[in-house]
Amino acid sequence: MIQSILGIGASLAAPSIMKRLKDQKVQVLHAMPGRVRLQCNHWKNHTIAEELEEQFSYFPIVQSVRASGITGSLLLEFTTPYLTSEQFDEIVQAAVNISTDAYRYTEAAMKASMRNGLSSVDHLVKKQTGGKADIDSLLTLFLLMKGTTGFAANPAFASSLLFWAYTLMTKESGER
Repeated sequence: MIQSILGIGASLAAPSIMKRLKDQKVQVLHAMPGRVRLQCNHWKNHTIAEELEEQFSYFPIVQSVRASGITGSLLLEFTTPYLTSEQFDEIVQAAVNISTDAYRYTEAAMKASMRNGLSSVDHLVKKQTGGKADIDSLLTLFLLMKGTTGFAANPAFASSLLFWAYTLMTKESGER
């Protein structure tokens, strides 16, 4: 009965799952009795690798699991030497679903790149000014100047600039 319900659910979800599989481009690197190694470039992230390991450790059919955030591979050893095609499909589908769900725990690459770029510029400003200025102090100075000089023309906007300057000056140091 449960297998029938799972089969019906899988057939209804198959188009969505196949699209995710195609998007993820999961490859079977090798398969032999009792084990399989899958690889996906989207799994080249330590957070996703940890999530794959954690979630697959709860599968009764999985004896051991190792995931690498460096290579994007997932090695699964099973309690049985052979899997049915349905079991194998469920394993691959689960890997895709787990990794897709794990994206919410990862930092966006664009944000990390922007943070690194800002940190580099901040370091350069500090270096060029002998430690007398940084990005925050320059931005604060800009906001103060624009806020005070623009007060007569647009008091509401100037007030918001002054508030942003105040916020930058009073924030706790040590964020970077």
